[in-house]
Amino acid sequence: MFKALFGGKQSSEAPEEVLEVPATLMRKPRPEELRQVVEYFPIGKKIRYSPEYKKEVILDTLIVAYCVDGEFIYSWDAIEVDAEGAPTAFLVGPKAQRIEVARVAEFQLLVPDTSDQEATLDYPRRAMIGRGRQFHKGNTIALISNAGVLGVSTLETEVDKRFVLKDGPYAHSAMVLLTPQLETITVSDQRGSHRARIDVPVTMTIQERLRGPGVIVDISDAAMRIRVREGHTMPPMGRGDDVTLDIDFGGGDEERLFRIKAAVIRRSPESCVVRIVAHFKDRRFVPLGPLDLLELKAGLLNYGK
Repeated sequence: MFKALFGGKQSSEAPEEVLEVPATLMRKPRPEELRQVVEYFPIGKKIRYSPEYKKEVILDTLIVAYCVDGEFIYSWDAIEVDAEGAPTAFLVGPKAQRIEVARVAEFQLLVPDTSDQEATLDYPRRAMIGRGRQFHKGNTIALISNAGVLGVSTLETEVDKRFVLKDGPYAHSAMVLLTPQLETITVSDQRGSHRARIDVPVTMTIQERLRGPGVIVDISDAAMRIRVREGHTMPPMGRGDDVTLDIDFGGGDEERLFRIKAAVIRRSPESCVVRIVAHFKDRRFVPLGPLDLLELKAGLLNYGK
């Protein structure tokens, strides 16, 4: 699908070579906003976009790089993160100059020039955006990212310029530089219609070292949310960290003990969301089958009854 993006046929309209001033004045990004962008729109991720508020037109693209204070970052190796996976600094330029997140003045996104994808649209949708016009300077491009069990994240951006990269790993490729409107980033929780509200005590073991109590407050198809007790703070954890959950459904029966292996999706000071990976059966962890998941949900929904 992306053959035309890097080295294939490019748009018939020549990219804009030099546009020194952004379409709108960029404001200094806040660390929390950058954390959300890095989390939901990471480098290398395939996403979708909709040009100029045309929700009927959805096309594919990917995040090629971040542009931090005028310097391109093409790899996660140039991003320092804390224990929770939040960015703390960017390493920019040939000397890997370290810029702390709080000191970043300008932040933009680099995506391929995908104008040729217009040919895949039917006539009515092509007419909506106009031939070769979706990436005109100042146009709005809404980025859409699948955030897994968290839902769908959207971010409005504004086209800064179209140009051909002169160097770097994607040299001679036509690109589009987008200025994110960071206040527009949203996450719609698609788990909402499938979540079951519950209140079940659980013992958490994080990375096989930290152990403590929590409460499972909801469960969806393959994820659950866990809160810490009032007055406590969720221990530090990063995305992907292993968590073992021990649930005692009562009755003094060993078969009523349920042990789950999960992976952290996200964490806040009061709670975390984890993805269910496996359960302990026959002295080892094995993936949950459909019947196992139904048994777990039934036990949680009927806890204490």
